[in-house]
Amino acid sequence: MARWVWLMVLFLSLGSCRNSSKKNPALQHTNAAPTPQQCAECHPREYADWAGSDHAWAARLPAPQHDAMAFHAQSLHAHGKQFVFRSDELGHYLVQTSWDTPALPVMGAVGRDPLVQYLVPGKRGALQVLSTAWDPQRREWFDVFADDARLREEGNALRQSGDWGHYTGRGMTWNSQCASCHMTGYRKRYNRSDDSYHSTYEQMGITCIACHPAAAPDPIDGCTADRRTRTLTRQQAGAVCATCHARAETFDDSFRPGEKFEDHYRLELPVAPGAFHANGMQRDEVFTETGFRLSRMGATGVTCMDCHDPHTGETILPWEDNSLCLRCHAVEKVVNGKKAPFSAGAPEGTCDRLSIGGRCVECHMPESTYMARDPRRDHSLNIPDPELSCEIGTPNACTMCHRDKNDRWAANVLTRAIPHQITEQRRPRARAIHAALLGRAKEADLLAALEKEDIPAWRATLLEHLSRCPLSQAIQQAAQIAANDANALVRAAAAGIPGTHVPPLLHDPVRAVRHSAAWCMLQGMYQSLSGSSALNELQNAAEFRADQPAGAMLLATLAQAAGNINEAETQYRRAIELDPSSPVPYMDYALLLARQDRMQDALKQLLTCTKIAPHNAEAQYRLALALAELGLYPAAVTALDRALQADPQHAAARAARTELLPFLSPKS
Repeated sequence: MARWVWLMVLFLSLGSCRNSSKKNPALQHTNAAPTPQQCAECHPREYADWAGSDHAWAARLPAPQHDAMAFHAQSLHAHGKQFVFRSDELGHYLVQTSWDTPALPVMGAVGRDPLVQYLVPGKRGALQVLSTAWDPQRREWFDVFADDARLREEGNALRQSGDWGHYTGRGMTWNSQCASCHMTGYRKRYNRSDDSYHSTYEQMGITCIACHPAAAPDPIDGCTADRRTRTLTRQQAGAVCATCHARAETFDDSFRPGEKFEDHYRLELPVAPGAFHANGMQRDEVFTETGFRLSRMGATGVTCMDCHDPHTGETILPWEDNSLCLRCHAVEKVVNGKKAPFSAGAPEGTCDRLSIGGRCVECHMPESTYMARDPRRDHSLNIPDPELSCEIGTPNACTMCHRDKNDRWAANVLTRAIPHQITEQRRPRARAIHAALLGRAKEADLLAALEKEDIPAWRATLLEHLSRCPLSQAIQQAAQIAANDANALVRAAAAGIPGTHVPPLLHDPVRAVRHSAAWCMLQGMYQSLSGSSALNELQNAAEFRADQPAGAMLLATLAQAAGNINEAETQYRRAIELDPSSPVPYMDYALLLARQDRMQDALKQLLTCTKIAPHNAEAQYRLALALAELGLYPAAVTALDRALQADPQHAAARAARTELLPFLSPKS
């Protein structure tokens, strides 16, 4: 911890120094990169724009001018505890979570508006983010999980110690969950042997060198920005934005501007339940990159900087009067060979063009609130489709705004105003993905949607859902075609479907594709992977994430494929220890034990799993299978009844119950 604190103090002092390196021996001694203030000597306008941006405020040390009120004898009751925020006689800020433990010193601040979160010491070099946050506008503390729908669905309104999202849990560990997008030049440096962090960074916040890495001074103009980053294409610049504005699997922390996003990340698509809606709109906190890639604009080649200034982060034209959108859509501007659809604003018969509802963004980029008080706009640029909402429950901007109305009312309004606006391509795709997200995927529907789809991110999504269906010749043929797609997302999705096309993808130029191919070959073809560079890449990526449950489970899968069952068990136990509130590690560990004919041990894991997640249908179903394997049929049927109560559409549980009924005595 002392090393981390020392680094924070050092680099903050460097960041606040307005002198050049010639006048600051510390900069030369540490070989530190140029500070924003040094860049300002030649780029004053860009510096002024950046200094007022959210990027500049992404991380800082606490300071009286910003934080004094938050720690002036304030308190909040949350998670069954009374949090007290105060300062001591030396002016240090403290958080008291209970009176029988020492007060926690505040080590850093994150963000500025609409909320500020604070960092406190964790264990073995970790910093933890408080789930209580300060609202600088309302001047009050609040709980960022206050509106967590999942907690309410599970009947648990409190974050308890040991929970993923408790301020002491791994879900709130700054080093792995936040720092890479709030610090410049950040390196996690996790040591699995003793579960410790030795994290380092170059500068606090997102500074100039995050996008313009430092290099030797240019012999012509003396600028220390790497010349290679001065001529980035818009797509390359967009990849820089995506490293933080995307929900993705991370392979390492070595991305540099100009490199491919997919060489360091695997973008999350609408495949896992709970993250996205079936029409691509945001559901969980998924940020913006996936939604934008799913949009027609993103597929056409529009990038972040076509709408946003790279230094201020604000839009380049006002969106409040639609001028940002209409600069292309009012004149049918051609972008990469495709004409922007004509629009003059809200269609007649819908919202008044002069009202708030007449703004383009209200219909195509509706807001959802995260962290209780942080509204963020959806970037999937959906056309509102209340008719589809009536059918499968996807959200639409109409009733997200008109909360006193229902979807049928909105559908009737749009049908009268724009009867031919909704294309038939969107609805079949959404229906197919909706069924797949519910665990009822239909191969024919997914293949039909794939055949008509031209947006790469949607093609990849459909292929990933097909990879979860029973393998058929039609699926393999679709994957064979997709394996030659120009888009890396599509090839990576195709690589997850077994077939003759998979081994060549081990040598794809993009790492995300190689990863997907290697995971596909891991089961049953491990020997052909042994010693390969692709397997080494998998191992390195899993080691990078070893401080999180997902990383431990990846290591367990690798060990199991290699036949090292003891190591696999160790990693599953680590995953459970890292997040004891998640049912997934228990279920996967139980499956490993069952395959070793250790049914009693598997049963213990599943009983624990259903205790912590009693409303998880899949956990109850797997418990039932274990009980049936041990001949405990009445208990198995009871577990299946619980599974069907949690999810009446769980087809496997319903079928298993029918098969078990003959084993029950009339009395049972």
